[in-house]
Amino acid sequence: MPAITSAALLKRVSAITSAALLARLPAIASAALLALGAAITVVGCGAQDGAAAMSPALGGSPAAQAELHRILSRFESGARAERIALEPELLAFRDRYAGDDLARVAAAHLAWLALERGDLRRAEALAAEVEAGGPGPTADLARVLRGAALRRAGKPRPAFGVLRPLVSKMIDAYVRSLLNEEVTAAAMEAGAWTQAVELMSVWLREADDDDRAAVRAQIGALLRKVPIAHLVSAMRAGQAAGEVVDPQVDLRSLVAERLAIVARERRDVALAKELLDRAGALLGSQGDAISELAAGAGTARVEPPTVGLLLSTRTSESRRRGVEMAAGVAHGLGLLRPGSDARLVSRDDGGEGSIDEALSSLTAEGAAVLIAGSDRDQATAVARFARANAIPVLLVHPPEPAALDGAFVFVVGEEPARGIEVLAAALAERGAKPAALVGGEAAGGAPAAALAERGVALALPCDGTFDPRALRPPAIRGVILAGDAPCAEQALRAAPRTVTIALGFEAAVPPPPGSLVATAGLFPFVAAPSGAPAALGVWLATHPSPPSFWAALGRDAGVLAWAGVQRLPKTGTEDPAEVKARRLAATSAVSRATAELWTTTATGFGGKRVLPRGVAYREIERAR
Repeated sequence: MPAITSAALLKRVSAITSAALLARLPAIASAALLALGAAITVVGCGAQDGAAAMSPALGGSPAAQAELHRILSRFESGARAERIALEPELLAFRDRYAGDDLARVAAAHLAWLALERGDLRRAEALAAEVEAGGPGPTADLARVLRGAALRRAGKPRPAFGVLRPLVSKMIDAYVRSLLNEEVTAAAMEAGAWTQAVELMSVWLREADDDDRAAVRAQIGALLRKVPIAHLVSAMRAGQAAGEVVDPQVDLRSLVAERLAIVARERRDVALAKELLDRAGALLGSQGDAISELAAGAGTARVEPPTVGLLLSTRTSESRRRGVEMAAGVAHGLGLLRPGSDARLVSRDDGGEGSIDEALSSLTAEGAAVLIAGSDRDQATAVARFARANAIPVLLVHPPEPAALDGAFVFVVGEEPARGIEVLAAALAERGAKPAALVGGEAAGGAPAAALAERGVALALPCDGTFDPRALRPPAIRGVILAGDAPCAEQALRAAPRTVTIALGFEAAVPPPPGSLVATAGLFPFVAAPSGAPAALGVWLATHPSPPSFWAALGRDAGVLAWAGVQRLPKTGTEDPAEVKARRLAATSAVSRATAELWTTTATGFGGKRVLPRGVAYREIERAR
């Protein structure tokens, strides 16, 4: 349906109305265009001039129209308190003209006032009542108010579903302003980041000239809450949108400004280079600083005492591991303790940038030790970077065996297959074979030959809705849960009671009585004996549950990384010789560090490059 302006609407209406109606139209004015519902719908959709049916909302006496116009004119221009003060007049109008369609317009604005006062139930009820009166702009206004009430009641997803179809369809500026603010807030609160950024662009473009500065300030504040990856995507999409228009109405200028601030705060060289390439004309006063940052792409530096963390966003599994790992690293560095001297900088390997670019950005920001390795591929690439750039890295997942070469590569993590093999052997000793393996890297088939010797006859992935029938072959006597918590929960519901359950490292669910759990050092804490370390109490004081295996590995990596950086000089440097010397000192400190660790009984690397670890199992006692 093509857009139609108020002037065009009046011209079309004049062709199909009587002289008496034309005499009344000036009294309706912009705010009362809410009462022209059916005329907009019919004319805008291509009805023939002179053949359109009149909207029931056009009924009512000239006196009613004039009175409502006076009220709504003050409503449109008034502040919150001035609008609320209009409630008695709106109530009186609705009661006096109860049989007039214009009473619905008054009722819709009463719903708006209930929304302003925070009476969300009344606002939603009044809006629903108006909507039930039939379609048209008045019903659309009521739908805006109902969506706003849902959003403010903490229901952003339903609110977004109500509000999104109305975007760019409201005539009155003050209604359009409320809609754009509410639908953007609903998208933000629902985590629909891409849609939220798109809606910010609409909001800014449709704002009145007098309100645009305030809207830009509101949007600027909202952009600080949008994940950086989504802003980068918006910048890339915006580059394809064509030439720069007036920056005051172009959201791309605000996105570029936000990304420029982030690049400077993080000393993110890769982001600075991309900003210059894609949005240089939008950087304004930030342009020189971003140019300087981008020019330092090859500059390595060391800042005290800084650890770099590389996460992965490439798969759902690596994202989940990364979140857990980051929580553990932060704990190991003591970032949640008052007075901590540690500094953690992070990047992810998503988007168009390579792993090397993300790591170079971390070194440009001053990291003297790196932590990485959400999966084998990333760990292998990071190990190559560490050797090429002579910087120590702690890998939370083992790399390919050939990548272990070099003095700068330290492996904190464990091969997932080790825990599976231990559990498979334990089940076999108990006669619980053949066994089924559910989820995890091992279910992909790589260790199938080795596991078959241990009695594992069935490997089932857990990449979708789990089929309960898959675990019901009568010969299956044991089930090894190698996937994450949701995967383990599905398998536990599906497994027959007659089988013995064994939980791998990543199955972060309460182990059933009589089950077996893979152990490494103090992990898992849910099944740990009494005398757990005091540090675990600190963790439980700031987290809702014991650490997962990836969080525990991250914690151990954080502790060892802190040993590498805590004694470095307290001033930063970009001098190549000094950077090299400090990285060598950090490497030596990591190699010799000793501390109480959670995933191994060893206290450190002991001068080696792979953290020693015994993997065993524990049986969960049955209730007596």
